[in-house]
Amino acid sequence: MIRTARGNREGFLEVLHHLLKKLQGYVIFLYADRAPWHRGEDVEFFLQSHTEIHLEYLPPYQPALNPQERIWRQSRYEVTKNVWFDNLDSLYTMFNKRICRWSKKKVQQLCIIT
Repeated sequence: MIRTARGNREGFLEVLHHLLKKLQGYVIFLYADRAPWHRGEDVEFFLQSHTEIHLEYLPPYQPALNPQERIWRQSRYEVTKNVWFDNLDSLYTMFNKRICRWSKKKVQQLCIIT
């Protein structure tokens, strides 16, 4: 998991750099929604410079095709239901701990991967 300082285009580019570093030598197929920070000149330039990443965009208004939505819904339920967090760092820590305890099978079921 990578934590970026900002949830914007620069943060997305940090994630792409992180993927390249962690998956060096692999061809990466990445599917993203059409959020403005997943698109733009900076992203296009990065992708032209790093041909080992193939970025495809999901059709608009199709949350059912975006497995992270199911992961987010489940993790939010498990972590935040009836819980108060003093700050974002403690919230982040709890999300990280919870998700790291999930089995591969649970993630596959949430993402509907057989």
